[in-house]
Amino acid sequence: MFERYTEKARGAVFLARYEASILGCSAIEAEHLLLSLLKEDKILLGLLREDVAEAIRVEIEQISPRGDQRDPSIDLPLSVESKRALAYGAEEAVRLGHEFIDCPHLTLGLLRVDGCIAAILLREHGIQSVPYRSIVGGAPAALLQPAAPWLGDIIAALENLVGRTRKHLKRYADVYGEQQPQMDKPWTRKQALGHLVDWTAAHHVWLARALTEPRLAASSYPADSWVSGQKYENYVWQEIVDLWAALNLLLIHVLAQIPEPKLGLECRIGIQEPIPLSKLIERYMEHCEGVVASILA
Repeated sequence: MFERYTEKARGAVFLARYEASILGCSAIEAEHLLLSLLKEDKILLGLLREDVAEAIRVEIEQISPRGDQRDPSIDLPLSVESKRALAYGAEEAVRLGHEFIDCPHLTLGLLRVDGCIAAILLREHGIQSVPYRSIVGGAPAALLQPAAPWLGDIIAALENLVGRTRKHLKRYADVYGEQQPQMDKPWTRKQALGHLVDWTAAHHVWLARALTEPRLAASSYPADSWVSGQKYENYVWQEIVDLWAALNLLLIHVLAQIPEPKLGLECRIGIQEPIPLSKLIERYMEHCEGVVASILA
């Protein structure tokens, strides 16, 4: 499993076992990996204030269920979240074209395990997937943060929504997607998520136009009739989930390219009053959150 790991990455996993042992835990959790990476990931340490690592340790110790301290030499299993973080870390190395898996890849892996304590703590202290991935990939300094700082919170919220929702929905088979949740549309979960696919695809086109045109005008938002017209109810549930998640990851990439002056760009959708691009993006996020809440109900 660890053949492609650098010496430091292997050391981080070993150190995570030690952290779990001294806290009296029966498995290596994602937060134990974070504690070890706060010592071994030099990129991560370079982005955090000197007092943050200790503050994170204190918080983890406070919220971790403590048992009797264990012998650090005794092997401990990896938790499900830790296994996912390591698997995502390997994917990140491949994505960036790196031959070996190093500590920064493991940090990126943790950031992708949405809802886990480690990812939440990293985001609370300003570590976000998009800029961190750029740093690990050796991007120029100008590309390390979203071009418009205002979009940082939106990007983080969308990343969290997509990761958390995909993790939940992938647990279920087609029968779950065929059920009709409580919402203001007579849709099944498949149809509601298909509607969000339409919304994401439309907004990707609109953002591309906003980046290249002096103003944005579109005939309308995606119509509800598109849902029945495209027969989302007959499509494979898991495929719809993956498609929606993938389209939003692309949208996140595009959001990171929008410069600050473009946020005021006039956008007219249908017969509605023009709004700035920033408001269009906010409304997209609000709509996604509302529909996802109904799907999960």
